[in-house]
Amino acid sequence: MNISFLSTARIAAFLRSQAFFRAIIGLFILQAAWIALSGRYPMAFDEDFHLGVIKLYAEHWSPFWSAHPAGGDAFGALTRDPSYLYHYLMSFPYRFITLFTDNQTLQVLILRGMNIAFFACGLPLYRRLLLKTGASKSLVHLSLLIFVLIPIVPLLGAQINYDNVIIPLTALTLLLAIQVSESLHKQSIDLTRLLQFVAVSLFASLIKYAYLPIFVGAAGYLLFRAWRVYRTPRRLTKALNKSWPLLRGWSHWGLIALVVLMGVLFAERYGVNLVRYHTPVPDCAQALTYNECQHYGPWIRDYNFEMSKPADSDRDPIHYTQHWLYGMWLRSFFAVDGPASDFQTRSPLLIPGMTGAILAITGLGALLVSARRVWRRYNGSVLWLFSIATLLYVAILWVTQYQLYLQTAQPVAINGRYLLPVLPLAVTMTALAVRELLGHRERLQLLIATVVVICLMWGGGALTYILRSNDAWYWPGTPFKAANHALQQTLGPITPGYDHPTEFLPH
Repeated sequence: MNISFLSTARIAAFLRSQAFFRAIIGLFILQAAWIALSGRYPMAFDEDFHLGVIKLYAEHWSPFWSAHPAGGDAFGALTRDPSYLYHYLMSFPYRFITLFTDNQTLQVLILRGMNIAFFACGLPLYRRLLLKTGASKSLVHLSLLIFVLIPIVPLLGAQINYDNVIIPLTALTLLLAIQVSESLHKQSIDLTRLLQFVAVSLFASLIKYAYLPIFVGAAGYLLFRAWRVYRTPRRLTKALNKSWPLLRGWSHWGLIALVVLMGVLFAERYGVNLVRYHTPVPDCAQALTYNECQHYGPWIRDYNFEMSKPADSDRDPIHYTQHWLYGMWLRSFFAVDGPASDFQTRSPLLIPGMTGAILAITGLGALLVSARRVWRRYNGSVLWLFSIATLLYVAILWVTQYQLYLQTAQPVAINGRYLLPVLPLAVTMTALAVRELLGHRERLQLLIATVVVICLMWGGGALTYILRSNDAWYWPGTPFKAANHALQQTLGPITPGYDHPTEFLPH
């Protein structure tokens, strides 16, 4: 028994160590780099769109357009698109790269490497954020390991895509919100952190408009916390007045200037869109003509679906939600190629796919059963922030996609990658709930964690892409093509579901 106890203690010590966390980051980088070096351009998640817009900005020094740019029809209403800062800022490293090479393959691989780095930077931020709940380091590390073993995570990280920047920005936003909230218990407010929160949130909103619910949720959380502490506008104003003199030095003035700049850019895009089009994100046809919009893939797809929609099309939100949940699961654990193969899709491998579904169902059930105990035992304020941000983000995502379903009568744009910014929060909260239900049975907890990790590794992570891909998906003439074949021949026969590549796909 003593030997068993010592073994459990040693494993627990390793799980909470920095070495284990560094291994998680290394595992993510290895997986994403393998896919980036294997998969030919463009891959599925709009790589041609993102690089195409980056190239347009590389020939245009200003982030603004006085008119719709020539050659921009395939990218929608660029002049009013609020999700533009990623492309504008990435145009500068692209310009630098083109000084040394005009080889598109090399350019793509360098930009993919940058995107892997962006995503990887989010993992230490999520670690700091998740530890704010009061969870143990071992639980947080295991939650992040589960996260990077979800097949869609390395597949997204390997591509040129603005989601790879939203991942770290989401973690940073929520971390800053918690730091501001913690300062509310003092006589003054940490204005430095508050200004950083505002600047980062405005910046992220201009990277991708879908981030806005997280901004709104975090801002609402801070307003509620401020009301709980100060109760009256007068007391809040007094605290702000005491805090203002503490802002000193050029760095603080630079931070204020950054907030002003981000505010101006935010107003120029979202504010003008609201005034001119009565929506923060106008449809392509509101800003451009049909002849221009018809070359923009997502728009013409939805337009054609709408034109051919039957009069008695299904509008049942419950039926749609079933499609939505299945689609989110499917496209979190599947493998997919890009437009060159007409987005050839392969279904999840059996063990990681089923493990993900079981974890989602049992985790949600555990959270509903033990929520009160979880909130008492851990940092309830942080858990409320996580809940607000996650529920608001997912609700807005569902509503937006349901509206698109009503418009087109097709369940389009349902992608598991949209959930990734809040997925570490959900995984950690459900892990806390399961831990509460298991009590102090450390050996049982360790056994369950081990089984979950083994199941996700048994065909999960980058292995889903490797085992499901084929020669049409790969860069020509790369050693990774032969390496993928070797892994398929070695691991395929011992991986359940390998011989049924379309098993879970809708017919």
